[in-house]
Amino acid sequence: MKLESFAESVVYEHRRKVIAVTLAVVFILALGLPGVVLDTTLEQFRGGTPEHDAGNYIDQELSGQAPNSTGSFVVVRDDENVLTKERYRQQLRAQERIRNDPIIGPTLVDDQQPLGIANVVAIVKIRRDQGVDASNITVEPRPSLDRQMAAVANLSTFERKLYTAYAVGLVLDDVENTWPEGGAFSMVPTSYEANQRVATSTAIVVSHRDDTPAEELARSQTRMADIVDEEVDGEALVIGEGVVDDELRRSSFDSLGIVGPLAFLFIFLVLLYAYRDFYDVALGLFGVGLVLVWTFGFMGWTGIVFNQLFVAVPVLLMGLSIDYAIHVFMRYREERPPEGPPASANVGGFEFGGEERQPSVREAMAVGLGGVTAALALVTITTATGFLSNVASDIGPIQQFGIVSAVGIIGALVVFGFLMPALKVELDERLEARGHDRRLQAFGTGGGRLSAALAAPLAAARSSPKGVLAAALLVTFVAAGGAATVDTTFEQTDLLVDEVPEWMESLGPLAPGEYSAADNIEFANNATYVYSGTTTQILVRGDITRDDTLERVQRASDAANETDVVLVLPDNRPGTQSPVRVMEDLAEDDEAFAEVFEAADTDGNGVPDQNLARVYDAFYEAAPNGAANWVQREDGEYVALRLVIPVDGTAGEATIADQIRPTADPVDGNGLEATPTGQPIENQAVADDLFSTVIDSFVITILVVLGVLVAVYRRVEGYASLGVVTLLPVVFAVAWITGSMAALGIPFNVMTALITSFTVGLGIDYSIHVSERYIYELNREVGMEEALERAVFGTGGALLGSTASTAGGIAILGLALLVPLQQFGIITALTIVYAFIGSVVVLPSLLVLWTEWADADPAAVPEHVKRRRERRE
Repeated sequence: MKLESFAESVVYEHRRKVIAVTLAVVFILALGLPGVVLDTTLEQFRGGTPEHDAGNYIDQELSGQAPNSTGSFVVVRDDENVLTKERYRQQLRAQERIRNDPIIGPTLVDDQQPLGIANVVAIVKIRRDQGVDASNITVEPRPSLDRQMAAVANLSTFERKLYTAYAVGLVLDDVENTWPEGGAFSMVPTSYEANQRVATSTAIVVSHRDDTPAEELARSQTRMADIVDEEVDGEALVIGEGVVDDELRRSSFDSLGIVGPLAFLFIFLVLLYAYRDFYDVALGLFGVGLVLVWTFGFMGWTGIVFNQLFVAVPVLLMGLSIDYAIHVFMRYREERPPEGPPASANVGGFEFGGEERQPSVREAMAVGLGGVTAALALVTITTATGFLSNVASDIGPIQQFGIVSAVGIIGALVVFGFLMPALKVELDERLEARGHDRRLQAFGTGGGRLSAALAAPLAAARSSPKGVLAAALLVTFVAAGGAATVDTTFEQTDLLVDEVPEWMESLGPLAPGEYSAADNIEFANNATYVYSGTTTQILVRGDITRDDTLERVQRASDAANETDVVLVLPDNRPGTQSPVRVMEDLAEDDEAFAEVFEAADTDGNGVPDQNLARVYDAFYEAAPNGAANWVQREDGEYVALRLVIPVDGTAGEATIADQIRPTADPVDGNGLEATPTGQPIENQAVADDLFSTVIDSFVITILVVLGVLVAVYRRVEGYASLGVVTLLPVVFAVAWITGSMAALGIPFNVMTALITSFTVGLGIDYSIHVSERYIYELNREVGMEEALERAVFGTGGALLGSTASTAGGIAILGLALLVPLQQFGIITALTIVYAFIGSVVVLPSLLVLWTEWADADPAAVPEHVKRRRERRE
């Protein structure tokens, strides 16, 4: 079907059917909206990497953490020593309330009740009163909490100091004590010993059931901090997945709640200025709403979870939808100017009885829609397939983002290529029947400052197209040099609210809530507590009974100890723990095990190098709980072991990962597989995948879009080279935006990693509209000069309105709470501006050069040459 026939079919024959069917489809998709689930946790991004798989393996097979549980801890900080008798009593009272609280209690793991230094001191008191030697005291099984409280109440000052030292130095350091993972330094900072065994902070470690719903877990952890605040002198801080995930979720809603109304108001006012008509603005915004319902309804039906990335989906679809709407409406207006006949008979005039008259609403829409349908279809094909390239990413949410974006882009075509023209005809005909003149000026075509602004690139393209191209290439090369320096980051703290601006606190009902997770994590890192955020590990799998296994493990441990990020304990020893170190400590207290351990060490270096299966057997016999925490035995076979490397959390996750990853090299290979893991390394693995996604999606998108453009333009226009010319400004824009990121210090992160796809998606949209309008006018044989003028003033004016509204609205994200969301808003706004510059400033010059090179202007071809070409065709 020819485009003109398609447009006439939509406008004349099947207009009301189009309206009914499209609205019915949107209604059906809308039924899926209640099924959209929000998940802002970072775990979904980590999934699928070898580092994440190794971490899960350790959690299930080699960790002291209870199965199917997640940890948190409440830190109490003060200016005074918190390791006193009265503070211990307060902590135990707080624990009693925590256990019995109706909100917290159901989330706790029965076999791993909250534990703090107060519990361990109380247990030491009880066991010592029973005559148990301090070296033989274990935390489990625990006496009742009532007995612990009674024991602390009877502590003398001497006992309090001595038993605190026992708790930190002996009991929690014992091989059989497998939880918490960090031992004593999960509960006291590493500065404890250096400060004469006093501390200004301490922690209570908690295990929660991991099947607890996210909101209940967050409420439980927040409630714990409230209880500790009420019962214990000092300030309580809580750190855990629940509160972190809650802040990630709330910050997204708070940000959108603040910037959303501002962005909508800005877009509304700009569109009102561009359209100069309330009805068209309302119709356009209604269409945008339908596209969003179409997209999120699809997510609900397919079970795709809404996460941080999908904040970008409304932005993308809003930009494309506004662009589609403006092009359809403005092209329609060009065919039906406000007064008199069109300026030229070639711009849609209709002749009856030799007299030219204004086209009717239907006639104008049929011509206008026919003029932009090819561009809309080509934009949809290229942009949708470009975003689908994200399915090549190793990160699940990015794959889903690509699919959802493609579906939304198709929805935009359906709504603005079918429904809106039909509704526009219905609306304008009814209004004109009531006496309202619906002939309006197309944006940028009525003279004035806007026309003057658009005249500049037109004049440059006519006078010096090569100069414009040279300037564009120079800027591109400079920007590309900076683009190579853009960092890639994926750190938990980057996605947390660091500080709420003062002006937001005065917004009344829109004011954001309180955010403390970032400060709490910073405090725990500075105090050098050992927890999941400051713990890295190396999982070793394979034939771990090889004679050289423990020698290689020791070399890995030595390498870790030589890094700048390893945590140094109060005794000036690195905190690295491995089966070798644990077995050395066990051998000092167990003669039977020591005999086996030493017999397996043939070279006297303190590391067994033969009969390792026998060493592991003896390890399990001497300390079954402890051995299972370090060496995995499965059906009588030894299949895995691990090293634990606590790190200085203030070093930054990228630095930690860079230094810890190579420490696995001495173990990896020759029958063994060594995988570094832990939160810092898992996050950096995601960062690496993000960078791969940036590169891969850009290359795939460019190749796919180029292939589509070349094929379509060769088939439809006979010029494959026009596809290359249309894409070239988009490639320039990618270099400009990545160079701008380098200049502004903005890294690729979970939000900005998609910016290359955005640039191609939005940039090709703008470029196709200009190229399509130019070739459309060129084929009407108006001549290159006139075709270029109509493309720049007509299409360029529409693009200017689209750019102003979309870029300005998105830039308001710069006021968001989340730094990555701020960065995304700034960079996306720049992307839209660069797409406009590429299509309206650079592309016209490229089209002039291409037309001359390809001899593509029919008006400039002599008649006899035209006839010869026609005969060949």
